[in-house]
Amino acid sequence: MPERALRWVGLMLLLCGACWHPLARADTPLHITQAELMSIESQGYMPPPYEVQAADLPGVWSSVSLPHVLTKPLVPASLERTPLSEPTLLNWYRLVLPALAPVSGPRYLYIPRWKTDGQIAVYADNRLVYQSHSNIFWNGWNIPMWIAMDGSANAGTPHVILIRIERPRDSAGGISTLWLGQGARLSWRYHLRYLLQVQLPYMSSTAFLCIGLFSIFLWLRQRRKPMYLLFFLVSLATFLRTLHYHVGEHQLLLSDAWFSWLTVNALFWLIAALHFFLNHLHRRPSLRLNRGVLLLTSVLSLISLPVLDTVPSIYLLSPLAYVFLMLMGSAVGLVGLYQSHKSQSRDGTLLSAWCLLGMLLWLYDWLLQSNYIDIEGIYLGPYTNLVGLLLFLKIIFRRYMGAIDEVKQVNAGLAQRLLIREAELKQIYRLQHDAAQRQTRIDERQRMMQDMHDGMGSSLRTALLEIEKGDINPDMVADVLTGCIEDLKLAIDAMEPVQADLLLLLATLRFRLGPRLENAGLTLRWEIADVPALDWLDPRNALHILRILQEAFTNIIKHTQATEIRVATSVDRNYVLVTVTDNGEGFDVDQGLRNKGRGLNNQISRAQSIDAEIRWDSSRAGTRLTLRLPVTRQVSV
Repeated sequence: MPERALRWVGLMLLLCGACWHPLARADTPLHITQAELMSIESQGYMPPPYEVQAADLPGVWSSVSLPHVLTKPLVPASLERTPLSEPTLLNWYRLVLPALAPVSGPRYLYIPRWKTDGQIAVYADNRLVYQSHSNIFWNGWNIPMWIAMDGSANAGTPHVILIRIERPRDSAGGISTLWLGQGARLSWRYHLRYLLQVQLPYMSSTAFLCIGLFSIFLWLRQRRKPMYLLFFLVSLATFLRTLHYHVGEHQLLLSDAWFSWLTVNALFWLIAALHFFLNHLHRRPSLRLNRGVLLLTSVLSLISLPVLDTVPSIYLLSPLAYVFLMLMGSAVGLVGLYQSHKSQSRDGTLLSAWCLLGMLLWLYDWLLQSNYIDIEGIYLGPYTNLVGLLLFLKIIFRRYMGAIDEVKQVNAGLAQRLLIREAELKQIYRLQHDAAQRQTRIDERQRMMQDMHDGMGSSLRTALLEIEKGDINPDMVADVLTGCIEDLKLAIDAMEPVQADLLLLLATLRFRLGPRLENAGLTLRWEIADVPALDWLDPRNALHILRILQEAFTNIIKHTQATEIRVATSVDRNYVLVTVTDNGEGFDVDQGLRNKGRGLNNQISRAQSIDAEIRWDSSRAGTRLTLRLPVTRQVSV
């Protein structure tokens, strides 16, 4: 077993050695670090020719190392705005390739960065394979290039690559090292750099802006909280500032002048919005610094407008403008850090530290932009967006959660106050209910006393007067006492709950008055039909109905000489009708109403007290009383 293991290890080492052999690694990407340069002065910008012979170019080739750069001065030699017919410089880079072994599939040219104003064209063996169609200044200098060299039919691996860069004569420029190789072996370099240089800045600034749009909608609903508006302004300025990192590969919608004004001034707008956001956090604003930030931002934005032809282009002055920007940003960060520390604002401290860190990263980007350091480096300024986005989200989230906790505390306080108020109201309701019950008992007692006084008391008083006069009539006294007993029984019956059932009340009346009607020789015909429940039928109102019908029966017994009484019920829309009909002698209804005694007027008064209507129809054939009771009625409290 050990010998077999040694054999396997030896075989693996042999295979690894074969893989690293130069002939076996024919598809290894070629890293180009040397080139030849020829500079030709020209006038204006000309489209690149389709074919170029390097030997026919009017100039001298000189060897240069890649990356090849020219530093950018703070103040250019000419501050005039750049027309398209300005003096230009044609830089030709010639790359003579070594003999390359044939491979399956095309080879690609990968250029990490070409950093200059103007336009670029690439030739493979004197034939044009790529040309840019972008703006002169903002031409996608941060976007890596990926160009197929031999992807067309019958095309072989090129031996010479020419790169044509046409730029303004006074501008700086540079080009990085180059790579040539198969896509499968080289594409990861391109995609990784494209991710770091273009996609991450784009995604972070877009995400920042999306959260800012959400914030502006919050501010539109809550105008008293300017923090949301300031957050939106910070996110918008951040998005505008980082546009030039991921656009420019194609023609822009804006001119170079307006895009320069937008992207350079966006940094000042970002610092200004951040400064006032910090003021909102630490709540210790400095009026002098506020005025200085606003004045510098406003003046620079106004004087750099492209509509003013007498003022130099902000693009030409951008290196100098970035110096003022870093000074202003450092002042804002330091003051914000000091004031946040004084006010013990943790959020303000973190945001101020982020601002100062951003100034350091922007200093690095400024050195990279001005070609003072290796141009193949990655711009770090856009990555402050990621940190800033997290910080602002943390701040907004804490404020949001604080608002929710505040609402919860307010709701808890309101709930506690509501419970206390409910307990108070329950106590008040109990007291009122007890008082109402006491008052109801008092009112019911007074009503019963009044009713007994007016009914039974009056009858007894009449009988007493007759006895005192010496006119003792046993039949009259018995009749009075019988009526008093009936009144007492009806008053007691009215106190029983009838549960809104009129038929039950009428049955009680029949039970009490039936014997008296039989003794008087009257036949009672009971034609009762089912009727709706009367929800207002309480003991008090029930007694009024009993008294009205009792008075009707008493009048029939005493005055009509009737032999038959018919009691019926029916329904007429929203009313229940109770009719009492007799076959006795009729009477003059008008004369009865004019009588000042208790009779008919007493019945009318009782009917009105329960919102009912009463009517008499009388003739020689008999009399009919109709009592119209409402099914529902508004009960006054």
